[in-house]
Amino acid sequence: MRGRDAVRLVVCAAALALAFDARAEDQFRMLDGKQIRARVVGQDITDGPHWSMYLRPDGALISSESGSSWTGNWKIRDDKLCMTMPSSPSLVCNEVWMSGPYIRMHANKDGETFDARVMAHPAKQ
Repeated sequence: MRGRDAVRLVVCAAALALAFDARAEDQFRMLDGKQIRARVVGQDITDGPHWSMYLRPDGALISSESGSSWTGNWKIRDDKLCMTMPSSPSLVCNEVWMSGPYIRMHANKDGETFDARVMAHPAKQ
């Protein structure tokens, strides 16, 4: 990841790391591809007030951050969640770990980690 995407992930990870209970961290489990699909696809991954990503079942990735939005794609490859972003059109693959509704992703290339929460995607009104 480069530029703004990397900075966003680092800032979000730092802020969320403070919010996690130490006991929850001990309970994180790495998910395989089938578990990733069941727990994350069709849901929002979010820090709450600042940014969110929606992994649509058709492979589209819809993200919003502080009023702006962008799109990309996602796929599951070798038990990792792989995504494209505007700053990185090649796939960036992440191990996915979860503890309850909390998600932690470990980026393959640079070892970056970020934490967020998985929530139900709001239904269209």
